Amino acid sequence: MAESLALLPESDRSQIIRGLTGTELATLEHDWKFWARPKQLAPPGDWLTWLLRTGRGFGKTRSGGGWTHSRAMEWPGRWCALVAKTPADARDVMIEGPAGILKNTSPHERPIYESSKRRITWPNGSWGTIYSSEEADQLRGFSGDTAWLDEFGKYSNPREVWDNLQFGMREVSADFPRVCVTTTPRPLPILEEIQARSTTVTVTGSSYENRANLAPTWFAETLAAYEGTRLGRQEIHGELLDDVEGRVYASFVNLPYPLGNVDASVADTGAEILVGQDFNVNPMASVIAVRVADECHVLDSLEVDTSNTTEVCEEIKRRYPTRHVVFCPDPSGKARKTSAAGQTDFSIIRSFGFEVRAPNSAPLVRDRENNSNAMFLQGNRRRVRIHPRAKAYINALNNLTYKEGTSIRDKGSGFDHICDAGDYLLWQEFNVLTPTPAWGTSKWSM
Repeated sequence: MAESLALLPESDRSQIIRGLTGTELATLEHDWKFWARPKQLAPPGDWLTWLLRTGRGFGKTRSGGGWTHSRAMEWPGRWCALVAKTPADARDVMIEGPAGILKNTSPHERPIYESSKRRITWPNGSWGTIYSSEEADQLRGFSGDTAWLDEFGKYSNPREVWDNLQFGMREVSADFPRVCVTTTPRPLPILEEIQARSTTVTVTGSSYENRANLAPTWFAETLAAYEGTRLGRQEIHGELLDDVEGRVYASFVNLPYPLGNVDASVADTGAEILVGQDFNVNPMASVIAVRVADECHVLDSLEVDTSNTTEVCEEIKRRYPTRHVVFCPDPSGKARKTSAAGQTDFSIIRSFGFEVRAPNSAPLVRDRENNSNAMFLQGNRRRVRIHPRAKAYINALNNLTYKEGTSIRDKGSGFDHICDAGDYLLWQEFNVLTPTPAWGTSKWSM
């Protein structure tokens, strides 16, 4: 409504404003239905999920905050869930930010925010609990009928968050249990599944729809530079693109087996534990698996920041104290030292009673990638199955790309280390590109 008012001739606009009392003007200042564009308001109907999937700057966070505030005020004592990627994101964006709840509610309806309790409380007794996607299990305690998930596409474990939330959306009030998801799109299977539901209403929009409230220079300089690009389609126009362009592991599919490589039925068979290991210290990255016939079944993955080989071995020993463990590491570990006391990485691994299997020299990066892609899909077979708990590995496989116009990995993303660990494991134990020599030949370092 405010946008329509702004489009009127100045004389007409001034006449309308002069006709309002001081109280009415004060009320309009915080009336979200007055300021919102039609697409920023919740759609009519009996929907359960409102997916607001738009480009940056559209005003989706303001929409989520306005909707959550309205839900809280219309039903006293309502419990709401506010979910962000991290607690800092919730505080800085959803609660205290320019588009957040506190900055956009009238003084007499403004809730109290208690950061230490992860709580926001409205004057009528309704309250919201702030949840971090990184601790999705916290949502097991939620029992309400209103939830707002901001920047859902940024979550490292969106399916786990979504599943835990759904079990808590069970309370009966004056309306249906409803979820508002505000996000810039990402090619996530769970996002596509949510959008495909008959109970979901999807609203899309571009950055340009909020042009009246954003800096002209942002459009003239920043957005203009990305128009016509794949990134621009996603970040400006809010398009949900089918895949990540230039993916290194194009054969990996983040869908349930057999359509994809993710398989919740993967289990520890009791066979020897295989550990693919990358020795970068920040993070140290490991992929843990077992062999099942000619398939690699990944049980879990580890990424430990500012760590070393000793700490990783201690963790593997804690998990598998009585098992035969085989490390398939970066071959440079036979000379490299990521721990103190002058020991090589290989000697540290062996000191824990683990076996080391690695070639004398590292295979070419492209050869490793080709071998892994062949394992992810060879003919009609997917010979790598990954349990969903290996979130770091799945996320990296889905998102590691080449630098635009090259065959060079984009290491700035941070996804390469865990992928290297997986490559070393698959190259050593499941090499479908070159024949594996017999043990004891000079090519292998034992």
